[in-house]
Amino acid sequence: MRHAWRIFRRWLRMRERSWRWQHGATRETAQAEAPLRARLFSAEQMEAHGRALARAHRIRSRAGPDLLLARLKQNEGLLDDTRALLTGMVRDEMRITPAGEWLLDNYFLVEEQILTARRHLPKGYSRELPSLDQGPSTGLPRVYDLSLEAIAHGDGRIDAEAIGRFVAAYQSIAALKLGELWAIPIMLRLALIDNLRRIAVRIMRDGADHRLAGEWSARLNETATRDPKDVVLVVADLARSRPPLSGAFVAELTRGLRGRGAVLSMPLTWVEQWAADGGSSIEELVHAESQQQAADQVSIGNSIGSLRFLTNMDWRDFVEAMSVVEARLREDPAGTYALMDFNTRDAYRHVVEKIARLGGADEIGVAGIALQLAQAHALAGGGKAHVGYYLVDDGVAQTQAALAASGNARRPVRLGPRRIPLPIYLAPIAAITALFVWGLLSNASIIAHGMSPWSMAVLAVLAVIAFSELAITLVNWAATLLVAPRPLPRMDFSKGIPVDSRTLVAVPSMIGGADGVDALVEALEVRFLANRDRHLHFALLTDFLDADSQTLPGDEALLAHAVRQVERLNARYAPESDDRFFLFHRPRRWNRREGKWMGHERKRGKLAALNRLLRDTRATSEDFLRVSGNTEVLAGVRYVITLDTDTRLPRDAAREFVATMAHPLNRPRFDERRRRVVRGYGILQPSVGSSMSGQRISRYARLFGSEPGIDPYTRMVSDVYQDLFGEGSFVGKGIYDVDAFEHALADRFPENGILSHDLLEGCYARAGLVSDVRLFEDYPSRYAADVKRRYRWIRGDWQLLPWLLPWVPRGHGEYEPNPLSWLSRGKLLDNLRRSAVPVATTALWALGWALSPQPLRWTVWLLCLPLLPVLAPTLRDAWAKPVDMSLQTHLLQAGGSCARRLRRATVELACLPYEASFSLGAIVRTLWRLAVSRRHLLQWNPSSEAERSLDSGVGAELRSMAFAPLFVIAVAVLLVAINPRSLWVAVPFLGLWLLSPLWMAWLGRPPRQRGAEL
Repeated sequence: MRHAWRIFRRWLRMRERSWRWQHGATRETAQAEAPLRARLFSAEQMEAHGRALARAHRIRSRAGPDLLLARLKQNEGLLDDTRALLTGMVRDEMRITPAGEWLLDNYFLVEEQILTARRHLPKGYSRELPSLDQGPSTGLPRVYDLSLEAIAHGDGRIDAEAIGRFVAAYQSIAALKLGELWAIPIMLRLALIDNLRRIAVRIMRDGADHRLAGEWSARLNETATRDPKDVVLVVADLARSRPPLSGAFVAELTRGLRGRGAVLSMPLTWVEQWAADGGSSIEELVHAESQQQAADQVSIGNSIGSLRFLTNMDWRDFVEAMSVVEARLREDPAGTYALMDFNTRDAYRHVVEKIARLGGADEIGVAGIALQLAQAHALAGGGKAHVGYYLVDDGVAQTQAALAASGNARRPVRLGPRRIPLPIYLAPIAAITALFVWGLLSNASIIAHGMSPWSMAVLAVLAVIAFSELAITLVNWAATLLVAPRPLPRMDFSKGIPVDSRTLVAVPSMIGGADGVDALVEALEVRFLANRDRHLHFALLTDFLDADSQTLPGDEALLAHAVRQVERLNARYAPESDDRFFLFHRPRRWNRREGKWMGHERKRGKLAALNRLLRDTRATSEDFLRVSGNTEVLAGVRYVITLDTDTRLPRDAAREFVATMAHPLNRPRFDERRRRVVRGYGILQPSVGSSMSGQRISRYARLFGSEPGIDPYTRMVSDVYQDLFGEGSFVGKGIYDVDAFEHALADRFPENGILSHDLLEGCYARAGLVSDVRLFEDYPSRYAADVKRRYRWIRGDWQLLPWLLPWVPRGHGEYEPNPLSWLSRGKLLDNLRRSAVPVATTALWALGWALSPQPLRWTVWLLCLPLLPVLAPTLRDAWAKPVDMSLQTHLLQAGGSCARRLRRATVELACLPYEASFSLGAIVRTLWRLAVSRRHLLQWNPSSEAERSLDSGVGAELRSMAFAPLFVIAVAVLLVAINPRSLWVAVPFLGLWLLSPLWMAWLGRPPRQRGAEL
């Protein structure tokens, strides 16, 4: 494999070199163009020139040709040739001009700017910009001509004040579109690169003249030294060669001949006569050459300095200051627009731009229509008084209708739906599932075995469950490509969280020892240091571990230690008010069903008790055994950010959460009849990634922890839900509105019956996904620990089975009509389906080998389950090469990504029988407890305790996965007895399953560290 990679890399390298050689061989000779240099203007003169250009410009009625990309490619080739020429001259110890030195010393910056220009100038982009219908820039974008003028009248020098006044003066006569404003830095970069190319052509020409003059000078000096009488012959050869009468040639030639003796006076005399015949003297040519070099040095210095300026300038402020659409939207009657962050304001402006482009209308007119609609609801207040409701929310249809009625649009505006109906999402899933189920059952020819209809039905159900996972994976992947993400709007809280959005960061946890308390307090301090804000508070919500008695001997000392640690934090960071850090500790209560003394309703009970305290800070005696911290300030808490014990809260992430939750369009709105949130969000869930802790990462965590989409608790599935349906899935880490949360969930759920309450809470309070804010947590380092976690998830998911029925339980033993939407019920059902996939897939492998007369076909169809989710993204990645990446790097990157996906798919296939065993065990146990025993529904151990209880060696994997080798033996015996011909197909998979415990134990260890050789 390693040799194959080496051969592949060499082939790519040879291919790239061949392309470069052909590119250089076929390049046309550069045409000399004067640098962009006109009369220098002051800032006032630039303003007047901007107004004059606005009056003179005539815009084409149709899109212009896409000329800029070809121009950029030609400029890149010529600049690369110049760099090669200058490098050769330096190597040959030849003198180069000061402009050449500037270009050679800063060529790395020029290359970087060319890559940036190519990245920001996709094919067809310039055709979307208004182009000129007359003048030297006919067919080119109007904003490109403005860039050429700005550079020409500044001799390559661009600064913020000059370009700002120039563009503002132009817009006082003719307003630029938003796309043109954003294109200004791109066009300036292209124009500066073009200016560098113009100077580079002169540098190349002068360099060639210098080299030619140096060769003749060396030949004359050598002849004068060796045989002086032959100098006249060399001069005759020089005259017959018709050298260029340029300042560069004459200056370099005379420099090499003067002061070398009387023998070379005759060549100098000839040069003087030759220059006189051309209408100049040597002194005039040398002086003109010096002036040109000085001018080129200034121009190239200014151009390179301007390229640096383009990189360092914050163009967001420039666009907002210049945009007339921005000024119009800031008249928002709700006063919200000006208080939002830049990305949200930019999203609003892009919607205005898109509607105007699709309808052939004026951007100012579209912004004015949205503003008028908002002003019509200004007295009523609420979200409809905000201009964003008519641009990014449910009021978009009203904006389209108002634009059509105004008569300003040349054609109707057709925007894609903001929400995809659930049947449209389910239809391709059903089609793909049906296709693969039909292919599996028909090609296997199992009907010839005379199976009963019931047996066929069971086999079909198993196939539907298994291939539904493949269908959902492919449809979700396609949805991420076809549907653009829609980030939620956000306020600008960069200067601090306002007092009316006071927030508490709460970490529910269980404490079992002093070391655990210290780790919790340290993590709380780290979260605070990364998210300092006057109106942001931090708390630990703690329970003791379950016990057989209400108190244990070490409880009081452990709790006192926790209180001291929290008080130490307050003494360090809030010595005057004692209101930054809190500890809320609950007592154990007897739970008859669990047969244990434990915290009431575990995490759900902690949050419910916290919410009651936040709304009545005096009511603490019943819920909490001990409270540390000054709770008076908590009466004003509006939001709670709840995190797991191992969740990292990155810098300013809490502020971004609150800013998103506080936006008017995200505020929850209730259906009072069903008592659930139907618009806005009561909960916001961030995306979650794996943290890079200081500990050595195991092979298993390295393989699976960095890739989203492994289970429903990661980013990929939630992204699809959010982008297609406007909802996410709550998995216990996020921010919630205290009032909305309590209003939707208070006394809503039965006691002692719900373990995985997070998803259900998200269905009632409506969860949204904040995809651009990410939290981090540790991924299980060992497969055995990951299995314990997923086993608990499956149990919790199946305990939500009653919420798929028409009537659902609620508190105090009552029932109510199911208030959940079909989408929410689909989320619950999808979790149940996903937990049954390993069982169905394992059964299909075994039954197919045992019953099918064509086991190879059967196996190939089942291999689609792990392989298609790998191959489809790989083919797409290989096809979609970024413009700023070489083919070699891109293919190597795509190949590496494919290899990682294949390794994950192989691991999942190897663990399939064991996955089926523990999934089936969790399902059966949960159904027994739900229907019969009604006990131990809240059985749960913290992840840290579960992982700590595992053996340090390979024993945990070998003992827990003992089912896998036993299953392999049973299948092998079955195949020998029933269908021996299928053994040759099954043996590779049986071997993989047999070795899976040893493989998982190996993956659970960190890789060997390689020593560095210095």
